[in-house]
Amino acid sequence: MLSVLIVDDEFEIREGLRKRIPWNDYGIGEVLVADDGDTALRIAQERRPDLIVTDIKMNRMSGLEFLSFLKPSEDYNWKAVLISGYDDFELVKQAMQLGAMDYILKPINTGELERIVRKATDLIAREYLDKHKQTQIFDQVQFAAPKLREELLREMVEHEYDPYRESRIAHRLQALMLEWMTAMPLLLMVAEADDLKAIASRKGLEGEKELVLFGIGNVVSQTLAEEYPHPSVLFSDSAGRWVAVLGCPKSEPAETVRSLAEVCLQRINEYVKVKASIGIGLVPKDLNHLHRLYAESCQLLEQKALYGGNRLFTEAPGEEDGERGELSIREPGEAVDLVRYGSDEEISASMALFEDMVKSWELASLRDVQQHIFQWLMGVYRAASAAGWPDRKWERNPIELWERLEQYDNLQSLKEQVEDCLLAIAADFRKLTASPSQIVQEAEKMIRSRYADNLSLQTVAEEVHVTPVWLSKLFKKEKGRTFLEYLTETRIAKAKEMLGDVKYKIYQVSYQVGYKDPVHFTKLFKKQMGVTPKEYRRQKGIADD
Repeated sequence: MLSVLIVDDEFEIREGLRKRIPWNDYGIGEVLVADDGDTALRIAQERRPDLIVTDIKMNRMSGLEFLSFLKPSEDYNWKAVLISGYDDFELVKQAMQLGAMDYILKPINTGELERIVRKATDLIAREYLDKHKQTQIFDQVQFAAPKLREELLREMVEHEYDPYRESRIAHRLQALMLEWMTAMPLLLMVAEADDLKAIASRKGLEGEKELVLFGIGNVVSQTLAEEYPHPSVLFSDSAGRWVAVLGCPKSEPAETVRSLAEVCLQRINEYVKVKASIGIGLVPKDLNHLHRLYAESCQLLEQKALYGGNRLFTEAPGEEDGERGELSIREPGEAVDLVRYGSDEEISASMALFEDMVKSWELASLRDVQQHIFQWLMGVYRAASAAGWPDRKWERNPIELWERLEQYDNLQSLKEQVEDCLLAIAADFRKLTASPSQIVQEAEKMIRSRYADNLSLQTVAEEVHVTPVWLSKLFKKEKGRTFLEYLTETRIAKAKEMLGDVKYKIYQVSYQVGYKDPVHFTKLFKKQMGVTPKEYRRQKGIADD
């Protein structure tokens, strides 16, 4: 049943309305009364009547003031009918703006008031029904959301990006509270149980496969919730693997994601009691490349056939070190390494890449170009500060940088301003940062001590805190050969020592110097030495069985 509050400072009118209107006929079971606006406000806030019938002019607090105090209550959807005189029309208009639905003139015509009450209660009933339907729909969506999310995400990762579906997918992501996927770079992690088919075929253990899959999903879900500070979503693909899409702000180091995956593996081993493997690339990409991220991660997992499972695969193992001959300044981290370790000449030369970068943004207006350059520079400043740059003026007064860029209206002039900014950062770094030689020395130590591990340019660069591009460049400059050539030489040198000892089999030498595939080791050894490992032993007078 509904309730009504009658507000009038004249007793006869107030009581007449309470007694003469058949409120029950309109579904109103409770009739409240108040003799002024103050009392009415207190009753309305405490009892929340559905309908308010109020005189517009009263002593102390008017009906208009009374409604204005109720207006801010967003969770209280009242309906109001005003009682007014012929000379109150301006006040009536103000009350209607506050949310009153109708008015009736004095002297009150009972039939007219009943018509208005019927209209009000019908409207309240419709709103209640609509709200009930919306609540039911919301509950149904909430119940179905996990399944809808899984279906959408499967579709996105297992099929190539289709630009014609972009708007539809963006809308569905928003509806499923996944809009963060459109706002930041993404990484994708794929986890699967090792030898799952063997688990499923064990006699007397029907249903164990489902339990294992459930357990892995539960562990990964809990680990994401506890260990990962950014948005993420977990679902299973059509092959039964668990796929986690991770929001990855540019400031987040790749080591955080690697550590997360390692914790997942450790917990799967401990709590699910099975061996599992995880494939994950460490180069974030935008939403349009989600299928590529998924394909790369799944491809990494296929390496279990050659290198064994129960481990983390982050890139193709072995000798694909990813060395690139070109510098880049598109990412703030790469630009910071340029100013930390490059010469002024190299910084100036790299500004040719700046023009290409700006043109690739495909912006139509000067202001958009200035804003993008400003955002890019702020990213460089943040990355430089994280690397130890002491100057904090940009942080205290970022508007100064914007005002500086805003003064220039052509790409050449803007490029000159950016170059000046980079050269200034470089000058500061030269006063405090480690020299390029120290970086290379640290990388050398790591190679000499961990040559048997699954080393790559990426992993060593992360350890010495530079980008792979710059480690490759510095290595070539300091040592006269590439990172891969140095790693291979170190491994082959150790292999030669071990081949001179009869107690080692050739395949054992291969494994202990970092090559899990003896055939590949044999090819590399022959390329370096001109003979195979077996021929090398024969030259040393050692017979290999």
